[in-house]
Amino acid sequence: MRTLRNWGSGGRACGVIALLAASLPLAASPINVTNQTTASLNTDDALFFTLATYGFAIDAAAFGRSPYPAAVSFSFVSSAPGPGGLFDAVLETPGGSVVAAFPDLLRFVPAQYQGAYYSGPVGEIEASLMLSPALSQQLFSGASAVLVLQNLGPTAGVGLSSYTIPHDLTVSLSGGGLSTGATVVEATLDDPPAPGVVPEPGAGWLLTGGAALCWAAAAAMKRARLRGAGRQACSVTIHRDVSSRAPEPSPPSQ
Repeated sequence: MRTLRNWGSGGRACGVIALLAASLPLAASPINVTNQTTASLNTDDALFFTLATYGFAIDAAAFGRSPYPAAVSFSFVSSAPGPGGLFDAVLETPGGSVVAAFPDLLRFVPAQYQGAYYSGPVGEIEASLMLSPALSQQLFSGASAVLVLQNLGPTAGVGLSSYTIPHDLTVSLSGGGLSTGATVVEATLDDPPAPGVVPEPGAGWLLTGGAALCWAAAAAMKRARLRGAGRQACSVTIHRDVSSRAPEPSPPSQ
């Protein structure tokens, strides 16, 4: 997955990062594909499915069970035979502060689909994720969660032409003898800019390059000082812009 790592603080590092951020092209905004029937995913592109998950808590309350599911499973279908590359799947909170990865990389396999507007062969990926009570509470303390499918292979077309992309995904939350579906309320495509041709080194790039060299030298000195103390921990978060996301769905009033 594409990540940002927190390398620590320091005025010099922050200044260089600001210079680099100002001189590099901005990442593309997420593309809303909720009403599209197909989407093209380049390598490292990801689909973000916003799920309304409060239904499980409502059902669990009616039977006196825990409002937090113990397992999450999903199925995603595409026109047969489906893309040939590998996909990664994670479940996260809408802000991305809590992330749980499905255990295995996924590949589309042949399957049969039956629906009102299409019946026939499809490609399908499916997976299940077991959750500890503490992790489930962190993921499902709000009214929604996000399922992320990232293309790790070559450019891939996904979707069934007879249905919109959210309809191609089925998600089930289960635990305590209950199983409840989670409705997909929005689907967005995170399409990061492809690595471009390096521009000619104008004054701005020369300044940035010089600052980067200074930062690298300072970082090397810092690593030397810290070598005896062991590695520093770093936080990893999925890199994407969530500013254009729709607000979290609210549970129906009781």
